[in-house]
Amino acid sequence: MKTQTQMRKSTATVLSIYLAVSLAGCAQTSAPANNNAQPMASANPPAPPSAGSPVNAGAPMQAVQPPSGLATNGQFEQPPVISATDLLPVSALSGPGFYVQTQVPTNGAMGQYTIVADPSVFHNDAGTYQIESLDMLKIRLSEIPAIAQLDNMSQTGVFAKEVATSAARPVEAAAQMVAHPMDTVTGLPSGVGEFFGRVDLGAKTLYATATNSSESGGQRAEETASETAGITATALGYEQVRRDLAHKLHVDPYSSDPILTEKLNHMAWVMFSARVMVNTAVSVAVPASMIISGVEITDDLIYQTPKGDLIILVQKKLKNLGLSQEEIAAFTHNNAIPLSLQVTAVRDLESLGNIPGRRHAAVVLGNVLTEYQARFIVTSIRMLTQWSQQNSPITKIRMNGLLVGRDQNGNSIVPAPVDYLSWTPRTAGFATDPGILALQNRILWIPAKMTPLAQQQLVANGWTVHESAQP
Repeated sequence: MKTQTQMRKSTATVLSIYLAVSLAGCAQTSAPANNNAQPMASANPPAPPSAGSPVNAGAPMQAVQPPSGLATNGQFEQPPVISATDLLPVSALSGPGFYVQTQVPTNGAMGQYTIVADPSVFHNDAGTYQIESLDMLKIRLSEIPAIAQLDNMSQTGVFAKEVATSAARPVEAAAQMVAHPMDTVTGLPSGVGEFFGRVDLGAKTLYATATNSSESGGQRAEETASETAGITATALGYEQVRRDLAHKLHVDPYSSDPILTEKLNHMAWVMFSARVMVNTAVSVAVPASMIISGVEITDDLIYQTPKGDLIILVQKKLKNLGLSQEEIAAFTHNNAIPLSLQVTAVRDLESLGNIPGRRHAAVVLGNVLTEYQARFIVTSIRMLTQWSQQNSPITKIRMNGLLVGRDQNGNSIVPAPVDYLSWTPRTAGFATDPGILALQNRILWIPAKMTPLAQQQLVANGWTVHESAQP
């Protein structure tokens, strides 16, 4: 059986081509230098705003050289700087505690957006941060009202008192839990999740049980639950309050945003330990964002299902797709793929039916380096699912740099969920690749704008450009 290192190497070629085409030049900036927060352990994009020096969003990317000849006519262009109002309504670009800078540099495919966070909402975390995709920008903007609401809740009436005391008070059914329960809601890397922590069980701990690498996530969840009885009930009670609170605030309970996660963890613990109902606590509903990503939360499954059950669901669907235990572990343990996104990905792959290429797409997704990359692939899969359901059934898919789907009508559909496409050497390198040009009836589906030169060159190279959000 291949080791995880060998497995990652086996997809490196496809992944590097895909990253070079779609996500070149990603970089991140952060909050002011006087913020003492530690850099994030994973390569996920930061939430508004994190601290530290600029961080590379992924591994160095190799440039894809365009082929020589008449296909590109030697014409390339500098990716333009566009206005944020070209991509989002003006009303979405500012609000209490933040604004988005108007000028948006592009890198040939994706935009580079800057949010300025105000101390009125973010306090010590105020500053600027950059996001390298429109999809992630929409998610982060939709989380800001929830961050503000949680901050307001923590400073009012009974909550201010509970916040001050809850972290030192264990709850009734969890006498075995240590005196600082906030430690138990972060950090476990596997199927048990955020609610089993450092609880002393004689010479053993739940951490050792929950992170036993010789067992599957489901086995770890079941074994840990059976060993901890009352703690399990308490933890699941807390976790349900946390999911209910996230639902009320219209945010993903598994968001990678560290500021939102910290506030959500803390307030959920306060409410759980003080026995405060979510509907009572959140008296003013936070409006659901009209611009939240379509692949973030597909339905109420994310809110209604315990985390451990979601992980088992993902594992079972990956097994049905043909992944090995090692490949399943790489997928489910990849911090670049939030759990909600894992659920969306496996359900969409399943909905495509038993067609060639599904397994390989899942393996490539399981080896991404950043959340940007994960969301790009998952959105591409979602687009092919929509094409299959609303246009013509997809009969097979393949990862050829970007994801390519073949439909029943003989079309080769390339979904490209970019922000703004321009004709650069990298774009040309993909569009004029001999392996791609050999495909018949090529359709580039791009739900975004592109430059006139990009449109001209794509058509000149035999592409049909489908410039629409719908298939």
